[in-house]
Amino acid sequence: MRRHLTALAAVATMTVSALVGAGPAAHADRAAGGPPGHGRIVTGTYSTGAARAWLPLPEVRTGTDPGGPVDATVVADPKAVRQQYAGVGFSLDETSVSNLWKLSPAEREKAVRLLVDPVHGAGLDRFRLTIGSPDLIEHLPFWSEDDLPAGVTDDFGLKHFSIRRDIDLHIIDTIKLIQRYNPHATFFASAWSAPAWMKTNNRFTGQVALKPGSSTEYYQVGKLRDDCIDVFARYYVKFVQAYARHGIRVDALTLLNEPGMDVVYPAMDISVAQQQKLALAIKREFRAARLNTQLYVHDFNFWDWRDPNSTATKNYHRIFDDAPDGSVTGEQVREAADAIAFHPYWGDPRVMRDAYEQTGKPVQLTETSDLSPSTILDDFRLDAGSYILWAQTTDQDGGTLHWTPARDNDVDWDQVAATTKWRDRLVTVNTATRDFTVRDELYPIGQFAKYLSPGDVRLESSAAEHGIGNVVYRTKDGAFVAVLGNSTHTDGKVRISVAGQSFVVTVPADSYATYRWRGGPGH
Repeated sequence: MRRHLTALAAVATMTVSALVGAGPAAHADRAAGGPPGHGRIVTGTYSTGAARAWLPLPEVRTGTDPGGPVDATVVADPKAVRQQYAGVGFSLDETSVSNLWKLSPAEREKAVRLLVDPVHGAGLDRFRLTIGSPDLIEHLPFWSEDDLPAGVTDDFGLKHFSIRRDIDLHIIDTIKLIQRYNPHATFFASAWSAPAWMKTNNRFTGQVALKPGSSTEYYQVGKLRDDCIDVFARYYVKFVQAYARHGIRVDALTLLNEPGMDVVYPAMDISVAQQQKLALAIKREFRAARLNTQLYVHDFNFWDWRDPNSTATKNYHRIFDDAPDGSVTGEQVREAADAIAFHPYWGDPRVMRDAYEQTGKPVQLTETSDLSPSTILDDFRLDAGSYILWAQTTDQDGGTLHWTPARDNDVDWDQVAATTKWRDRLVTVNTATRDFTVRDELYPIGQFAKYLSPGDVRLESSAAEHGIGNVVYRTKDGAFVAVLGNSTHTDGKVRISVAGQSFVVTVPADSYATYRWRGGPGH
């Protein structure tokens, strides 16, 4: 799915306290200190694209602001903390992985290293796994992790559970390659549907029908069976355990990808009441299995969380309300939920900030096709903790995928594969020459991922000024990281002021630049 984003309006400065928890070890390449009394050294790099990628900028020192006019001023308050950084990365969907494995072994290693190595590459560090088939695959048929043999109608004991397809399709191998070049990489997972036998229509792919009385609006026929809520939760546990046996920690699951989507690719409807019960069941099963896996609720569009002005919204924020029948309290669900996950295809992205402030739950952007680094900066300013790109590797024709927005339950999937093209993704694999190219956006995206680590916390900072936007983070070890985007065609002179220390830097034209420095005592 895609969206076209225009630049977000500048967000007014706000001060809100948030809890800061522990995370994986920070990147080793942190800002250096300086001699006492001489200010702290500020190091920087910038990128415009492949031609100018992660290039060093002149060092300056804190406390050396010469005064005078500047093009923009960035002010951040170390006491005004917002959300934690969780990562920037992409999905390991079957189509993307399949295309990576059409590269020669040397080119595949080169591609993965460029994408994920925090020293020699972009340092992408957060990856989305799919539990069974997502909404696009290369090799039909669509599949779950518990498909049944002929003559078997259910599997409440999950005896037929298997991640054999994940292994055969090189998904596990790709994760291992990522781990080799970025040992701090983290992984979360989403299912698009429960296995067919857990659904009311016994069908893994979606099934749609017109809403009664409408000739244009559809609904998802396949729903989760009420008697399968608990076994679906155990299915999730089996997935986490199976990956753990391969040395892969899945640190979070989403409740379900885009519940209720009216599509014919793998999809399923779960009502608000079922979402509440499923959330509690998942966390109960996690505890029973002694797993500390997090649970992200929603995993859907902005307007599907809350949009009182839209008749199309599902208002899934109601998952945190008390159930009308008294079976579940909103407080129980809030305790079970570790974060709220969003997709950006419909609605106002400012709902992320609203959800964060109204619930106190971290917000994660778990799927997007927008490669613009300006959108990453805007979404981080709106309290997203992560930014995960969806299905970013195709072949030279933009093909080798099965995906359709059609609502034809008898869709011809071979025709879909022949005609559906997703060109200009982040990585393009040339299947004839067995090499690859990447888009220029990778390099400014790396200005975030290379220098931020899980556990770093964003500070509220001043709005964009004269085409220069910013995000500022305090790292776990007390340093500061500022990422500045200069959308103008001329170099910009910027004053940065944090914790009573200021300095002036020059951000190159049409670039993203990252500055790092140690904080002073008590910061």
